[in-house]
Amino acid sequence: MSRLFDPTLFSLHSLVGLMWTVLAFYLMFSARGRRWLSNPWSILVAGVALAVALRIVTAQIGVLTELAGGIKPLDVQYAYGHDNIIAFADALGTSGRRAYAMFQLGQDALAPPAFVCFLMAVYRATIRAAAVQSLCTALAFIYLIAVLIANNLMPVIMLNFPATDMPPLPLLYRLVPFADTIKYTIHGAAWLVIIAAWLAQAVKLWRSRG
Repeated sequence: MSRLFDPTLFSLHSLVGLMWTVLAFYLMFSARGRRWLSNPWSILVAGVALAVALRIVTAQIGVLTELAGGIKPLDVQYAYGHDNIIAFADALGTSGRRAYAMFQLGQDALAPPAFVCFLMAVYRATIRAAAVQSLCTALAFIYLIAVLIANNLMPVIMLNFPATDMPPLPLLYRLVPFADTIKYTIHGAAWLVIIAAWLAQAVKLWRSRG
């Protein structure tokens, strides 16, 4: 089993991503964080931070796609499976697999907290119903846990390829795709809840003025 905690796999992006993730959890569960996110200006701040993170991440996704001969990285594919992992890892080659592991532990560590902070800023600042805010917080928490699992365990798969049956690799070949699928599903569900809440608030406002 290849050693994951090789310090050469990590970068400044890894540290920034870790600090940002800690901040996201603080904003999620602390009273002060909830108050700050209730300010409409938090949407702008979180949106700018998200745009910067996405620019960094998408640039590296393009590089990895070229390394894999046109195959998109697994974490931007929805509902991929065992065979997709094998095809992508094989196409990357040894150096490409290491680059993908470093990406997941580095640049891609910026995306999850960026998405979560923007999501929280939007629903905290624009939705009045406490029950809806609680539901969105639960979805944000599940999303963040799922993506952290996927991003931190996919490197284990990549660094040990072509080995696939050495424990705990068989488990990871099932767990990581499941976590990534949950990531996208929950993120989409959270935005559907937000949009539904906006519509409900608009209808309530319209009726009150009628």
